[in-house]
Amino acid sequence: MNNRKFYFFLLILAIFLMWYIVIHRDEAKMASLISPLEPSEIRHVLWGYPVKEGVMIFEYEGYTSGYDTLRLNPLWISYNLKKEYIKGRKYLNIRKFAPDPSLDKKHTAADSDFRNSGFDRGHLARQSDMKGRSEQCELQSLYFTNISPQKQNFNRKTWNNLEMSVDRLTEYFGQSWIVTGPYFDNDRQLIKNRVEIPDGFYKIVLLDTQEGIYPLAFVLDMDDSGTDIEKYTVSIDSVESLTGIDFFSELNDPDEDAIESKVLKVPYHWKK
Repeated sequence: MNNRKFYFFLLILAIFLMWYIVIHRDEAKMASLISPLEPSEIRHVLWGYPVKEGVMIFEYEGYTSGYDTLRLNPLWISYNLKKEYIKGRKYLNIRKFAPDPSLDKKHTAADSDFRNSGFDRGHLARQSDMKGRSEQCELQSLYFTNISPQKQNFNRKTWNNLEMSVDRLTEYFGQSWIVTGPYFDNDRQLIKNRVEIPDGFYKIVLLDTQEGIYPLAFVLDMDDSGTDIEKYTVSIDSVESLTGIDFFSELNDPDEDAIESKVLKVPYHWKK
């Protein structure tokens, strides 16, 4: 009888060890990718601005925007997110969307474009991620240089779920760098003959861990409705092919390939 208990204990121990290895094996790969970042490298744009013609670049307190004044959409938003920002003070209780005051009205989307359109004003740099710094930081997240049209169900369910999952990962690892934006096909559809409607969105997340940088990328069609973010994982290379944007161009070729070519498992910490 004692032997049975002993073997049962060994079986349970073996199952636990296998589970532990499986959930941590992808995190162990990080050391072979890129070493941890030096403090001097911490900024909203990591390893060079995303390379894409036809964008105006706007630097804000909480994020950087590459804005297309023809599509009236940001093509990319880049920002550094820290655990303390997510847990920080919220300054705004009321949202007031507005154009960047430095832009001519014909070159920016406006609140009137979205009114009664059936589309939400979809944040790319999440307003909740702009907490913990200043009221101005949150106000700037409401500029249309940070907004793309999103279908209501997509914005409030699928996209919101991905945003919250990235926040949980960032809280666990301490900080991340996020690059996100829309993608378009050749069939242009406009809101009120002004703002182009994206076909979907991408989100690149670089988790800064003690072992190294852990890259993740997601692509979601605007009609996607699932909440299992693991179904939407892709390589950064595939995001570049989809969008025509060159990310992290200042990396040397071996490091860029290591970051951009892999599709890694999403660390289990994204789940509630």
